[in-house]
Amino acid sequence: MKYYSGKGDKGTSTLFGSGKRFSKTGKVFEALGALDELNSYLGICRSLALDKKVKNALETIQENLFIIQAEVGSSGRPTSTWMSDVQVIKIAKLKELEKTTNKFGDAAGIITKFTLSGGSLLSAHLDYARTLARRVERAYLAVGQLSDANIAYLNRLSSLLFILARYTNKKARKKEKNPKYK
Repeated sequence: MKYYSGKGDKGTSTLFGSGKRFSKTGKVFEALGALDELNSYLGICRSLALDKKVKNALETIQENLFIIQAEVGSSGRPTSTWMSDVQVIKIAKLKELEKTTNKFGDAAGIITKFTLSGGSLLSAHLDYARTLARRVERAYLAVGQLSDANIAYLNRLSSLLFILARYTNKKARKKEKNPKYK
């Protein structure tokens, strides 16, 4: 079986159901690439996580990122059979993300200072994932005319990843370090 088409060899691709070819350097493909990169990186984080609650939270995020990717890749229009079952991020998923952030934040404790990335290996990876989430948010906003709930979800996602990094350091009994500004 052939696992490639060769149609993108000249730097173009299609969006779901559009039938037209677009440059791979366009904003939509930048957003799709950033979403894919973050989703893949969260898979690394999930494989490193020993805490089942952290694993579950990361898997939920990955599932939701696929929903956002489907929306971006279809320009917001369900255009195929499988897409008709996909829903954009609803307020309920946003509220779930906020609830998860608060739950892990309460367990991590109050944070009053900036924190240097590091500590446990998973915490360092989660901090890097947080920076990828911020890039995703910027790329998503550059596409324009997409879901307000997705914008809010992506905005909150970096907060959850920050909190998860602090939580995993606390669980691993790794002391957080703060910048000295010297």
